[in-house]
Amino acid sequence: MFRRLTIIITILCCVSLFGRPTNSINLHQKFKRVLKGEIKQDFTVGLALGAGAAKGFAHVGVLRALEEAGIRIDIIAGSSMGAVIGGGYASGLSVSELSDVALKSDWIDVLNLLDPVFPTRGFIDGEKIKTFLDELYEHKNIEDLNIPFAATTVDILNGNLYVIREGNLANAARASASVPIVFNPLSSEDLVLVDGGMIDPVPIDVVRSMDADFIIAVNVLAFPDDKEKEAPFQYLNGDDLKNSRSVWRLPKQNEAWYTMGKPNLAEIAHETVILSMALIAANQVELNKPDVLINVSTGLSAWNFLEAEIAINKGYDETRKVLENLKNQD
Repeated sequence: MFRRLTIIITILCCVSLFGRPTNSINLHQKFKRVLKGEIKQDFTVGLALGAGAAKGFAHVGVLRALEEAGIRIDIIAGSSMGAVIGGGYASGLSVSELSDVALKSDWIDVLNLLDPVFPTRGFIDGEKIKTFLDELYEHKNIEDLNIPFAATTVDILNGNLYVIREGNLANAARASASVPIVFNPLSSEDLVLVDGGMIDPVPIDVVRSMDADFIIAVNVLAFPDDKEKEAPFQYLNGDDLKNSRSVWRLPKQNEAWYTMGKPNLAEIAHETVILSMALIAANQVELNKPDVLINVSTGLSAWNFLEAEIAINKGYDETRKVLENLKNQD
């Protein structure tokens, strides 16, 4: 009995000292050798694509960089925009095709996807977006995809996380991206389903449950590096505070249409949700510890769907940097 206890304590000490079990260390070495082109990938790589609305276009750049590095993605789980982009990639859309969808859209295309309704549960019905996604994904079901895929969604009534791994792909992505207040939620019997990013903005745990050997997580809600240097709070004078109202006006020269009256009610609701997700995501990646973490700070608002190129380039550059650092580690 004493001998067995000694062995257990020794194992625990080794794990504590070295940070990861031996098989994980071996996989990291293998991953680096794959990056260097020394061996072929003989283990499964799972990709957790996080929530972030327009920031999530960065996932397209991440996918491009991973492809160029010779990394094969075997499993994908996505939350919110991560489910939209990840579902598209799993359905067989190439990185170039995903880029074209993002980059060739103008403000008219964006407006055509919006179907405002009297806000009983959301400002936007979301049926046009679902129809668009269904055509983009060629009406595929999740179980028919070449890459195993999962989307997350949350029942707003009981706070439970649900993982969608079968059925219509567009419905799954639409449910996962149902930002509360902004979009009408989907439902299933007594469930009222909203954005999966509400409690699982970077679904590392879902990828792990799908038996991935090696997990790459992408957090597009990462705060800028200089954010950590800021004081935890700042001070204001109550005498300087006044009521705030949006003022709609014609855009100035060289000013984008979506800055008019900013922020409006829908944007405030959306950014409130995104800020909560960002804080959860920061803790989530720390607790779940993926094998590789790619933090992307796009500098864009979550509502800015017309600056996809910025987000894509940020995702690409950050991924290249992370992979290069891994290659050069001893």
